Amino acid sequence: MNRNVMNFKRTPQAEEQARRWIVLIDAGPLQAEERQELHQWLAEDPCNPRLLDEHALLWATASRARFPAARPTASSGAAPTYANPRQRWAWGLGLFGAAALAAAVWLNGPWAGLEDPGRSMAAVYITAVGEPRPVPLPDGSRTELNAASTLRVAYTPERRRVVLERGEGLFEVAKNRSRPFEVIAGGTLVRAVGTRFLVQRHADGSAEVTVYEGVVEVTRVGPLRGGAQPLRLGAGQVAVSAEQQTLLAQPELQAMGRKLAWQQGRIEFDHTPLSEALEEVNRYSLVPIRLGDNALRGMQLSGSFSTHDTGVFLSSLEQGFGLRVQRTGDGWLVTRAAQR
Repeated sequence: MNRNVMNFKRTPQAEEQARRWIVLIDAGPLQAEERQELHQWLAEDPCNPRLLDEHALLWATASRARFPAARPTASSGAAPTYANPRQRWAWGLGLFGAAALAAAVWLNGPWAGLEDPGRSMAAVYITAVGEPRPVPLPDGSRTELNAASTLRVAYTPERRRVVLERGEGLFEVAKNRSRPFEVIAGGTLVRAVGTRFLVQRHADGSAEVTVYEGVVEVTRVGPLRGGAQPLRLGAGQVAVSAEQQTLLAQPELQAMGRKLAWQQGRIEFDHTPLSEALEEVNRYSLVPIRLGDNALRGMQLSGSFSTHDTGVFLSSLEQGFGLRVQRTGDGWLVTRAAQR
């Protein structure tokens, strides 16, 4: 199995149901009773949503993630169409490797309540700890996903939408003014047409947006924030969007570059709070690093470290910053050094 897909328990019956839902969704928008049935199936077992994700990814890969302009017809030499969507079930399974791109509709996803994605093209990309990788998107856009990140793609004919469920990604957007490109990170919506920007989703729920080219709009979204005014960011600007407010900054050029040091296998800190530094280093550490003293969260540190050797970072905490690092049963624990 692809190591970028999470392993979980499965049964032949669940596999068959997941394939059935993929084909039904591919045939067109679900009826109300079908949507309710899908809700129930997803809630029956916590593995079912992930199983549906995996099949959506497999079908997306098989079709090279192209969104057809219209349904293929028998005269075009492509796959036949059927008046009854359920007749496509046997065809979809029989021609799995050559099937048109199928999509899963996540009814409880981060975009629930914003709009019904309807018939969407979907896939899920997961990077492992210590393994960033590029992700080409169906419209010609491109994403560089950092390590330990999850990106969910849901394209419709009207818009291009991706959901950054964790981690961070650098987005290079193909221009298409009639079809906006949107990134959702928690309660933050970032909208662009053609630009290059970084989105970081932090463990505390905040999202950080850094613009390298073009202009983007940042909006806090949710059921209680209808009509919120977007904040426009230009190249060289950064916005940190949290629950109560969105802060705008214009950092130095060097700071902009440090944010992308992971592309060259480095992590660079400059007066970075220890809590944020540990969050970043944990993307590359197979053994999780935890802070054992909350009073140390705001402690600032600077330095440049390799993403391939987190041991050097741990050693520097002891030798350069006077902290204590000890191995516990399930990870590393950082505390104050014992007073002599």
